Amino acid sequence: MTVITAGTALGDALTTALAVAWVLVPGGAVLLAAGIRSVPLLLGAAPATTIGASTLAATVSGLTGARFSWWLVLAVTAAVAAVAALVRGRAERPELPRGPLLPAGLLVAAAAATACVLFRRGTGTLATPSQEHDTITHTLVVARILRSGDAAPWRGQALDVVTGEPAVYYPNGLHQWAALVAGSGGVDAVSALNATSVVVLAVVQTLGLLALASRTLPPAWLPAGGVAAIASVLAYQPVQAMHHDSGALANAAAIAFAPGVVALLLPPARVTGRAVAGVVPALALACAGAVTVHPSAVLTVAGGFAGWLVFTALLSLLPSRAETTVSVAERGVRRTETVVSAGKWCAGLTVAGLLAGGLVGAALAQAAATGGGSSSRFARDVPPQSWPDALHRVLTLPLQGGIDPEATHEQWWLAVAVVLGALLAGRRAGAVALTWLVWSAVAAAYLVDVHGFVLDLVWDSAWNSYYRIVAHGSAWAWLLAGVAVVRLADLAGRRSAPVVSTVLGLVLLAGAAVESGPTEVAALRERYADPTYQRVDADDLAAARYLADHVTDGERVLNSGNDGSTYAYVLEGVPVLATTAVPGPAQPGLRTLLARFRDLPADAEVARLVEQEDVGWVVVDADAPGLPLKPADAQFFGVPGYAVPPGLVDLDSVPGLTRVFTSGTVGVWKVDVP
Repeated sequence: MTVITAGTALGDALTTALAVAWVLVPGGAVLLAAGIRSVPLLLGAAPATTIGASTLAATVSGLTGARFSWWLVLAVTAAVAAVAALVRGRAERPELPRGPLLPAGLLVAAAAATACVLFRRGTGTLATPSQEHDTITHTLVVARILRSGDAAPWRGQALDVVTGEPAVYYPNGLHQWAALVAGSGGVDAVSALNATSVVVLAVVQTLGLLALASRTLPPAWLPAGGVAAIASVLAYQPVQAMHHDSGALANAAAIAFAPGVVALLLPPARVTGRAVAGVVPALALACAGAVTVHPSAVLTVAGGFAGWLVFTALLSLLPSRAETTVSVAERGVRRTETVVSAGKWCAGLTVAGLLAGGLVGAALAQAAATGGGSSSRFARDVPPQSWPDALHRVLTLPLQGGIDPEATHEQWWLAVAVVLGALLAGRRAGAVALTWLVWSAVAAAYLVDVHGFVLDLVWDSAWNSYYRIVAHGSAWAWLLAGVAVVRLADLAGRRSAPVVSTVLGLVLLAGAAVESGPTEVAALRERYADPTYQRVDADDLAAARYLADHVTDGERVLNSGNDGSTYAYVLEGVPVLATTAVPGPAQPGLRTLLARFRDLPADAEVARLVEQEDVGWVVVDADAPGLPLKPADAQFFGVPGYAVPPGLVDLDSVPGLTRVFTSGTVGVWKVDVP
């Protein structure tokens, strides 16, 4: 097998920088127009706001027939920014002192650099495709947006890339972003998608945690957000594992986007009616953007916001130190002002929620109609455990996944910091600790197989999978690691605390990197630079180039979606028929062809389908990974699983087929059936 590599380090750096610009600049412009001046909040909430603007552009495109493109996204961004600027009041000033911002920024930069190094060592160049099963879908979604200009959320995944029908819901916010990178940067879909994957881990997640720290912790504790960023890039679960172990790219991205959205939803220190009105468009875009990346963001964001809200409500029942020195009358006035401000903010959130619902409601309804990740359709990924074992697993943060199936590789550097942060949280970090405790309890409840109406909804939304469930609380865990560092730094005195926080954060970085860094690189290499199994290699690309030169207008190519043939469309625009590893009931004709194509020309139904679908060519890679089938599919295809669909096996013996190209294990046949 020859691993596909292309490009240069400089080219990859420029593509990555373009991905950063696309995810920060449009959203940042809307937030600036809305009056947001806090640097951490501006940077942390910009990514989701950008995806929201992209989703609005994609919706306009889908309704009007206009082509989704970078200029349309910029036009929509400018329009929303203008509306926000017209209705807002005077912009608030930055709420944070500059002192803590420098060490926090240094720690975020260290975290981002570490993420880039890990990814580069594991993948090689950005042009290296993942061999993961779900990558077939990811790259095809990006490529079809590029080739067709259709990014409508309700048509996220076109099962037929030529006609666009049938189409099913697929969360395509991340793919819209990758298409913008590819379309404006002149790179292929694989490179663009990999660039966004790097930026999700290195930039979106780290800046979001910094923003969340700025809104939930005292200003002097801002370096905790930088430490949280470090913890997040070195914790294999959940984002790295979901990116590169399970292929759950969209779900992983939603976890990374969520902290910035939660930070934006939390009310500012000063609230006026016009200021709230100005922020409403940005709030709506950020919420819609997070949901477009993946619907699970609803739970992640709502859970985080609810945790802060509950703790704040409980705290308001207790007198603060400041209130003990004022009169009862003045205390009443302050609380009345707080209630009025809260009412204005809640009104703004309600309007923003209605706007976001109008933008993504149809797509969410489609997702719900498909059954989502219902636990009735998916088996548990972790067997039921005892309470002690469950708590041990939740607290010790094992790598898990394909790299650590027995959950024996525990990340003690991070685990100790998280628990210590919870113990030292106190009143000032109580909202962070409470939210983490609740999500940890939910994760433990799943491990011991507890059921209930609300819990079953969580299990179903997470595909009955532990690593997806525990991911909802991951941002709060990493913030607690930051709390532990800043509380320890406080022991050195207020003046030296920022420096000590930076040093301790870098120590955590070094320790965690030694502990889990090599394993994370190995996990990446197994799917990218040095794969343990093969779906796409140089032979597949050679066949793709051959087909691109010989397929004429109106002809279609029959292929297996379980091998590298899908990249013939991604990279060369070849009109392949199979776009999923196992075509579902929505494509009955394709299922029949993949099950019985080799019965030509005797099988009249197959011959009719060949003519109906204009099948002029067939491409098959004999060296593809084995794929177990669901019971219904196994019954249809007549085998428990396959590497090559039964209908595409031994095509050299089929009358009417002529092998016209061979490269390694990949063959191309010309179809000439009377």
